[in-house]
Amino acid sequence: MRHLLAALAGAVVVFFWGFLAYAAIGVWDFAYPKTRADAGIVESLDAGLAADGAYFVPTMPETYMTDTTDPDALAANKSFEERLAKGPIALILFRKDGMAPMAPAELVRGFAIEFVGALLLACILSASKSGVAGRIFFGFTVALFAALASWGVAGNFFHFPLAYMYANMADVVIGWTLASAAIALVLGRRAPAATV
Repeated sequence: MRHLLAALAGAVVVFFWGFLAYAAIGVWDFAYPKTRADAGIVESLDAGLAADGAYFVPTMPETYMTDTTDPDALAANKSFEERLAKGPIALILFRKDGMAPMAPAELVRGFAIEFVGALLLACILSASKSGVAGRIFFGFTVALFAALASWGVAGNFFHFPLAYMYANMADVVIGWTLASAAIALVLGRRAPAATV
């Protein structure tokens, strides 16, 4: 029961942090610059992309990094390398259908995901023999690991803009360290080991 209460506290804290950082005060606004031709970009994407997905542009030919002697394939590979080197490049996260801003179902789903994450974190932190401060530091290291293993690695290989990558990494570390503090406080001190 204590783990569920700790997870609830952690999920509430990280959910509130997300609302505060993104909606209330816009801490990470610098990582999301505005486009210069929004309507034109959307029309071009709608015309050029057939289905939902993550698209890397320029698109790598299927024959790239294969042992081919086909002149057309070699020309396509060379063209890809030249366009990649010249730029611009883009990772397009595309959804054909629209969405409602801040839809209730999206908020509920987000909180549920954060609750499950907080429950897993509560299980991890409860295994620590440290007190509250030690568990908070342990939670910070888990959050730092999560940020580096996800946003750091993806940012490196997909060449995310640095502001975008650092903002998302910092958001993970701050939000889940705060959640760790809430979880650690609810879990309290570890009970002393029984002596025989």
